[in-house]
Amino acid sequence: MRLKTFGRHLALGLGAVLFGLAASSAVGGACGVGKVSHSGPAAGRVGVAARNLRVTPTAQAADPVTEWNQHAVALTLASPPAVPAALSPVQQTRVMAIAQVAVHDAVNGITREYATYLSPGPAPENASPEAAAVAAAHHALRGLFAGQAASLDARYADSLASRGLSEYDAGIEYGRRAAAAILAARADDLSAQAQYPYSAPGAGLPGVWAPVSAAPGAQALLPGWGNVTPFVMRSGSQFRPDPPPALDSEQYAKDYNEIKLIGASDSPARTPEQTQIAQFWLASPTAIWNPVLRQVAATRDLGLSARARAFALFYLAASDASVACWEAKYFYNFWRPQAAIRGGDSDGNGLTAGDAAWLPLHPTPRHPEYPSGHTANSSAMAAALALLFGDDPGTPLEVTLSGITRRWATYEEAVEEVIDARVYSGIHFRAADEAGARMGRQVAHFVSTHALRPCTKGRARCS
Repeated sequence: MRLKTFGRHLALGLGAVLFGLAASSAVGGACGVGKVSHSGPAAGRVGVAARNLRVTPTAQAADPVTEWNQHAVALTLASPPAVPAALSPVQQTRVMAIAQVAVHDAVNGITREYATYLSPGPAPENASPEAAAVAAAHHALRGLFAGQAASLDARYADSLASRGLSEYDAGIEYGRRAAAAILAARADDLSAQAQYPYSAPGAGLPGVWAPVSAAPGAQALLPGWGNVTPFVMRSGSQFRPDPPPALDSEQYAKDYNEIKLIGASDSPARTPEQTQIAQFWLASPTAIWNPVLRQVAATRDLGLSARARAFALFYLAASDASVACWEAKYFYNFWRPQAAIRGGDSDGNGLTAGDAAWLPLHPTPRHPEYPSGHTANSSAMAAALALLFGDDPGTPLEVTLSGITRRWATYEEAVEEVIDARVYSGIHFRAADEAGARMGRQVAHFVSTHALRPCTKGRARCS
């Protein structure tokens, strides 16, 4: 099955909604099915009458977890003018974690199948978990993307109508409470303070990261992201890897000479397929792995509670892996291959030869090299899928982005490919890719054993 993916180039316009409801029909605030007004002196009487209305579903709808995951990804991957500023990959994982945790807590606070991340409080009687999921997703995304309120309100109204749900369902307010709780918990998580001017101690010395000359004046990307409060980990440094290979080591020389050859912009050793692989993996982990999550989940017979949990655990692992990786990046401040190869004659290693004109296949990112962020995120996502569903995906995995299709038989095969891809791109030494992959797996295992555990039957919340 070909996966429908959401790259930045597919921002969906965010005007026309997925179910054919134009943004021009958006309803404001808490407008409900049938466009019942909530203002004026008769609002209370109208609201009571609306509670007794039987709403007819407008169309066969996907489950709300899957539907609103699609909305969340479209917004998260969007570029201006659809959103004020594009989110970096690590910011994307945080946003998706907030949205999916809100849905999980709303659903499982009612069904009591899995422990909630935060407690929205006791669920009211007769609350629909489907209505709670829709309301939680809508409220969370409205909080994260205030500029898209009108479009989100339209999608919310359509989402309820497509399921025959009234906005007066008891699950609506419960879902909003679940979303409000996670938004409040993350309001002061230091993510808003993560971008600031930064210069690595010792910048200019061999082995120390500094922005490359091809991007003069470019700021380091989010040097404070390693200080962002994790969702599940105890601290950003909990899974900090060992240092990168020493400059005078044989391992460093091996990685150096590998990327110098195959990662060069004009490499004669890189095959056309390897060049395509490098291009494909320039997309963010969310853009690549969310379609894999959806495809694998579609092959399982998951109830609403289990589906909400799977999507939440997937992004809790990814978001915490982002924090762990960024903490390590700015702790080690290791130089990128472009700077390393241009300064190769100064590294004290007799097995490396410098090339002052060397350029990578793809532009050097604006943050330190070790460990690799993409492999950390990809490995965390892959490990989360394996822990949730087993090592066998149960279906061939296929993703198409920017006209390039990649296929894998296993999650690990995809992780091995991104490790290679960052070398082919000329932006990561292999040691950084492998360290990131190990870190991602460690984070995913920790999250899986410490969050959203199955509940003892009948308990409102468990841990």
